[in-house]
Amino acid sequence: MIKKRWSVAIALVIGVLASTFFFQRGGTQSTSTAAAPTTGAAPWFAPYAYTGVAMPSFPSRHVVLSFIIGNGCTPTWNGTPLASATTVNTRITQAQAIGDEVIASFGGESGPDLAVSCTNPTQLAASYQTVISRYGLKTIDLDVENAALDPTAGVRRAQAIATVQKATHVAVWLTLAVAPTGLLPNSLAVVKQMIAAGVTVSGVNVLAFDYGPLATGQTELSVSESAVSDTESQIAPLGLSWSELGATIMVGNTDATGQQWSLAAAQSFWNFAYGHRLGRLSEWSLNRDQQCSGTQPPPSNSCSGVTQQAEQFSHILENN
Repeated sequence: MIKKRWSVAIALVIGVLASTFFFQRGGTQSTSTAAAPTTGAAPWFAPYAYTGVAMPSFPSRHVVLSFIIGNGCTPTWNGTPLASATTVNTRITQAQAIGDEVIASFGGESGPDLAVSCTNPTQLAASYQTVISRYGLKTIDLDVENAALDPTAGVRRAQAIATVQKATHVAVWLTLAVAPTGLLPNSLAVVKQMIAAGVTVSGVNVLAFDYGPLATGQTELSVSESAVSDTESQIAPLGLSWSELGATIMVGNTDATGQQWSLAAAQSFWNFAYGHRLGRLSEWSLNRDQQCSGTQPPPSNSCSGVTQQAEQFSHILENN
């Protein structure tokens, strides 16, 4: 994930337009004709929008804005103090005014994660509370990667979130990198730490891309279906099931050379999610959900690198 995460290949070796316009809905529908399964349930669609570059329109009733990171115990939007993040704050106000839900994502690849930069458990809980209270959040997303996977930071995070959830009843989603065989041990440990601390985990969202070299015959789609299925097997003993499981795809060209989420694969993955009653689908990112101009560049924060219509991945994943 650009500005977001390193390739899971490394882990396998060693571990949310300026505020002058309003929100747009709709767009051109997907041209995919793949048939949906006859059983299942449509997953909740909550796409990411990266606040570190020009922000896109919000075609969905939910949006996950990324990322809240730490300056010590002070929460920021990618390093910008909350009070100074004028565009982000305006967009949140506009979204909430029309009944859309804004979710803040904490952490991400680059960090620093609040649980790493803030070592005082009481102050850490206050930092999460500051963001939740300022924006009236009902749901938060904790994207735990890299240094944030440190067990000591994990204990602080779990304890702080337990304190905040008890006071606010905020819903908590954990976003974690995944391997073809499911969650790596340090990622699975994050889930266990949260549950042990008394946190009610709304769901586990896996980052279904950047797998490293794929075997002959494997595709981004086939590997992701296996990764999600294996993750469900891992979290089932913890009291979580398909309805508490989510997956995020990186639309178009991913960070791994030669690996791509195509429009057709995205439609097939929605069919898979529907048939298995997957709880959530997300995309990284709304910023990228458009065709690049001119020659297709390497993975970019602002376009997908594949031939597509604007917001076409969003329409597929939301099934609208």
